[in-house]
Amino acid sequence: MPIFLRRTLAGLPRAALLRQPENDKSPLLEHLWHTLDCDTDLYGLRIRRILAEDRPVLEPIDVGAWPEARAYTSRDGDAAIAEFEQHRAVLIAELEALEPERLARVGVRADGSEISALGVVEQLAAHDQDHRWRVTAILREFAGLGAQRPELQSP
Repeated sequence: MPIFLRRTLAGLPRAALLRQPENDKSPLLEHLWHTLDCDTDLYGLRIRRILAEDRPVLEPIDVGAWPEARAYTSRDGDAAIAEFEQHRAVLIAELEALEPERLARVGVRADGSEISALGVVEQLAAHDQDHRWRVTAILREFAGLGAQRPELQSP
């Protein structure tokens, strides 16, 4: 994900990062900061808690409040990319250093269900995939190419 963000969004003019897409509720700049904050304050935090604590309770987090509360649109896009690269590299290094069985440790969601550290890693990967598609769709829209998922395009 960090490579994707750097290659697709680094150095874009602020006006492009703030432009409101027609088919997405968030401009590109919000995607950048949201992706970073989810890495640090949601998925990474949950993974680390599950690995460090015995069955931690994983309270819901209102990520919808972050854009305004954290003033995403007043911040710098390239700074978000740089911070994301650093944080993701640290998280990957921590995960690579683990014994595989540690990924089976669990946390407890607010509804009482359990999720393993590996399950949170899988959620993180799905979150990345969703934002890669959404960013690509926005860029396609801005280029006048439409926002279809590549696998759904006709030959």
